Amino acid sequence: MQNFNNLNPNDFTQKDLMLHLLQVSQHTVTREEVKEDISQIDNKLDKIDGKISDVEITLKQDISKLDDKISKVEITLKQDISKVETTLKQDISKLDDKISKVETTLKQDISKLDDKISKVEITLKQDISKVETTLKQDISKLDDKISKVETTLKQDISKLDDKISKVETTLKQDISKLDDKISKVDAKFDKVQWLIIATMVTVLSKDYIFSLIHNTITH
Repeated sequence: MQNFNNLNPNDFTQKDLMLHLLQVSQHTVTREEVKEDISQIDNKLDKIDGKISDVEITLKQDISKLDDKISKVEITLKQDISKVETTLKQDISKLDDKISKVETTLKQDISKLDDKISKVEITLKQDISKVETTLKQDISKLDDKISKVETTLKQDISKLDDKISKVETTLKQDISKLDDKISKVDAKFDKVQWLIIATMVTVLSKDYIFSLIHNTITH
């Protein structure tokens, strides 16, 4: 007896089905019943095969239609992709042209800017040179003026020193003369004082003598 327990359903054939049915019913049914059952099963299987065939035909038709649609879609997609690629290439080409123009414009602008910067640098250098020259000239003039002022100040200071020296000399001479005059005045004052004292003594002496004479005459 064949074992159907481990049989793969995908490998289960009509013959296997019949054998299985026979094994199950051989001890309970007669041969005629089995034949009748088998005949019914065959009919059912035939119908199933017919349906399967119809389904296969329908599936094949559907698959064929689907293949046609897929082919059409592929063709359409290819056409669309080709159009998109063409459009993209054109857009990329236009973009490249624009980028090239922008690069050219930028290069020209940069070149112009470089020229302007160079001119500005040259102008600045010239201006700086002029300013430096002017500053040097002004500094030189200022140095000359300072030198002249210093010379004038030194001369004035020298003259002032001479004047101060002369004034000091004159003052010393005047002070010396004044001292001499004061000494002479002091000497004359001393003489005058002595004369005044002598005069007073003389006057007092005369008064005293006259007084004595007067008293003597009176007595």
